[in-house]
Amino acid sequence: MNLSKIAAAAIPFALAATNAFSAGFGLYEFSARGNALGGAVMAGPAEPASLALNPALITDLKGSQIQLGVTEVTALAQATYNGQTATPNRAWWTLPTFFYTQELTERWYAGIGVFPRFGLSNEYPDKNWAGATSTYKVGVESFSVQPTVAYQVTDRLSAAAALEVMYFKFEKGNRVTPAMGGIDLNVEGDSIGLAPMVALAYKANEKVNFGVSYRFRIKQALDGTATYNTQAPMFQNGDANGTINLPAQIAFGVSYRPIEKLLIEFNWMNIFWSSFDEIAINFDKMPRSPSTSGTKSEKKEWKDTFRIGMGAEYTLSKVVTLRGSYIFDKAPVNNDYMDVMIPVNDRHLFGVGAGLNLFKDVVLDLSYTYLIGTSLSGTTDPGPSGIPVSYKNGSSHLMGASVKYKF
Repeated sequence: MNLSKIAAAAIPFALAATNAFSAGFGLYEFSARGNALGGAVMAGPAEPASLALNPALITDLKGSQIQLGVTEVTALAQATYNGQTATPNRAWWTLPTFFYTQELTERWYAGIGVFPRFGLSNEYPDKNWAGATSTYKVGVESFSVQPTVAYQVTDRLSAAAALEVMYFKFEKGNRVTPAMGGIDLNVEGDSIGLAPMVALAYKANEKVNFGVSYRFRIKQALDGTATYNTQAPMFQNGDANGTINLPAQIAFGVSYRPIEKLLIEFNWMNIFWSSFDEIAINFDKMPRSPSTSGTKSEKKEWKDTFRIGMGAEYTLSKVVTLRGSYIFDKAPVNNDYMDVMIPVNDRHLFGVGAGLNLFKDVVLDLSYTYLIGTSLSGTTDPGPSGIPVSYKNGSSHLMGASVKYKF
């Protein structure tokens, strides 16, 4: 089957994606099996969704294989800004994924994946609360198309290289002034960025496997518009542009099979969020005031962070496989430069799931994950003018389903 036709068919499916609730605004929900195992799928048995985390594993996938999946997410948290507390609107978000792999020769394999890798959606119902001057709504949408080739170097070692082509859209609204009934600024823009990915998979023996992958940083140069909800002459709509540096990441996994029916895996991912140091937006028109310039900059100064996942998979029968996991997801937010875009700190995620061999060559995977966000307090600026900000009561529910078919 032609890979370009597969990608063209999958893109509209991925465009349905909205956004989720992960450390920073990274997304890691690529399959129901991966969700249930806490993302600990870097070294163990392959599935087409391995393209997203360790594409070197696809050299274990014979013939042609396809995988469709979706994760439904709902989340809630509270933010306090300068003494006023607000809760963003609760909403349901959808994260669809599509993967296809093809055995080309005895040692060469190819695949293509379409999936969201960054996302954020947050809106506060009251534009008059104190935090609206920072943010009353924010949205990040993305989907990546990733063609991949993999090569089985030896019976134990496989390598892969991929090129990620990512569409990225950013939108942010804030209250500029409470005067004149409240004046709001909405900025939005989009772009396409490219970045390579490389990966290795190594089978040490029948019980222990290793995997490692590295994704390079993606620079998104956004072009868009800045619009105000007023006809006042000093506020003029116009063009806007800016740059957002999306982080590189390195992931490592080791799997261990103590008995034939049980697989245990541990994963570590380091995400280099320090590249997200600010949001700088250039305006061709700004409010007519001597104190303004053509650039609006918001310092973020995020920190490099990590995500640890541990999962176990037990084959109960030829039909049913049971799974469970735990993830610790370290937040990158700098508490000296806090805002209300993402009102959640470190996350603890607990996952369960099952795999069902429904028919010959057809597998249905299901998952459920509960997320708990810890509290955090800080200020908008380390100086004396810094405004106090805090997060609390963060939680989320994630429900996933994937279907795999070999043909």
